[in-house]
Amino acid sequence: MKKKILSLFILSMFVMTPVIAKEKIKVDNPQNGIYVFKINTKKYGSKIKPYVTANLTTPQKVYEQNCFDLVVNGGFFDVKSGKSVSYTTIDSKVVSDPSNLPELVGWLKKEERLDKVLSRSELRILENDRNKLKFDIARHNDPVKKGYHIKHVLQAGPGIIPCVDLVGEGFVVYENDRVKMQSVDILKRRERTLIGLKGNNLYIVLFTKDHKVDANELKQYAKDTLKLKKAMALDGGLSTAINYKDMNIGSLGKYQRRVKSFLVIER
Repeated sequence: MKKKILSLFILSMFVMTPVIAKEKIKVDNPQNGIYVFKINTKKYGSKIKPYVTANLTTPQKVYEQNCFDLVVNGGFFDVKSGKSVSYTTIDSKVVSDPSNLPELVGWLKKEERLDKVLSRSELRILENDRNKLKFDIARHNDPVKKGYHIKHVLQAGPGIIPCVDLVGEGFVVYENDRVKMQSVDILKRRERTLIGLKGNNLYIVLFTKDHKVDANELKQYAKDTLKLKKAMALDGGLSTAINYKDMNIGSLGKYQRRVKSFLVIER
């Protein structure tokens, strides 16, 4: 009788104990104004991809209107025309190609920055013939790793790790050792969005109005604090924004600017 009661008790404990599901995305807020999101690409790599909208919109609206676990701002765009000015590839199909924009190409040619801007850094999600995925960060003109083809691409920049090359990516132009031009306030402390790779993990890091950084500070945090192996910036400044569960983060608190492209994680 005692054995029967004990067996029933153990069974009831097993039935009543809730199963705690592991979170797909690990979130940390190590300092005021810094948010770190960590995703295992081995388990959830197939859920990560770029997303582009027909019209400019906020990450919050993309998050609310789709079955996504997370939405973060993506590549660069023209505020006036609403067109993407960064390469984007989704499911092996090129959906935005800045070299096809005559006004942009003409302007960059005059500034002698065309080749540099077109070859900016990008997040690559590669796939081989066995459907195995590989995540990489490289310049647009860099060769694809042997045995793989491009499945997804989200371009922005600049590259942060292993090196920051602001001149080589067309973010800064010097004349007589002085800054003649800088785009996206790259030398100033601004809100920033960073993505990086280490081991099997993809990191998404937001620096908001409470912790602004410049490109060099971005590298210092990525290298010394997170110890990332590769990293790059996405669009920053007012475009910096992310939505995850009940988190609605913008560059200036909850304010989110309308943008063109995103990096999303599907459910």
